[in-house]
Amino acid sequence: MKLYIKSVSSYRSDQEDIDVKKELKKRYKLDTRRQDGFIHLGVFGAQRLKENTQIDQHDELYITTGIGNIDVLQRTHLYVCREKNSIKPYDFINMLGNTTSYYIAASLGVCGKTIFQISDNFTFIHSLISIYASLNNSKKDAILGSIDLVNEPDEVIKRVLGIEESMEVLSSVNYQKLSLERDDALASIEFDAKVYSFEEIQVILNNCHGKILSSVRCEKLGYEKPDKFFETMASYAINAYVEKKQDLIYVDCFEEKYKILKLKSLI
Repeated sequence: MKLYIKSVSSYRSDQEDIDVKKELKKRYKLDTRRQDGFIHLGVFGAQRLKENTQIDQHDELYITTGIGNIDVLQRTHLYVCREKNSIKPYDFINMLGNTTSYYIAASLGVCGKTIFQISDNFTFIHSLISIYASLNNSKKDAILGSIDLVNEPDEVIKRVLGIEESMEVLSSVNYQKLSLERDDALASIEFDAKVYSFEEIQVILNNCHGKILSSVRCEKLGYEKPDKFFETMASYAINAYVEKKQDLIYVDCFEEKYKILKLKSLI
């Protein structure tokens, strides 16, 4: 399966010192009331993408995330389970994934198909597969946003993600404008639905040429890994190498199972 990347946008909390909520209000003149940090992050990344490319109102919108809006879940647990109070209305609304999708779609001015999907493994790659299947039917373009928000204490997120306590976790949001058409594309991205064993992925990588990056979960692989973590790191890696105009092979892993992405620069 192959999709073409027409535009990208990225934000990482360790690379930019930005108050996202203030930036939405000041730079983009957007109303941030009744929204929380997770939604703010998603809308912020979408606005950055909008600055870089033409958005059609019928573009499909897909939002994915590693663990979702865990901040609102923790607040709700505090109110309801510990303090024995009723859940706050806006926390209940913001707990729903479709609420995030609604605010992002509204900020972009799109009214096409909108999907919020989350998986406990390979969530970015699974979203690419869903988009490929949908675009083959609709013949439209798609926008894919990947959101990861770190809340305090970050030990909770580390336990949920199953990573070492010493690993630094980040907030990040990354978007791609995707199409089946090559015209004006910055890069192509290839992927498949197959899950590979360690032995199989070794054979594939041994026959690959070019830059190879792997997730921190790929402990058995001796390729370069990031020293910081967020669940949708694959999305950021793709964007980073699109901007570098370089090819990339990215390997992800979950419970000894492997998936692979192949990025090819077209400029």
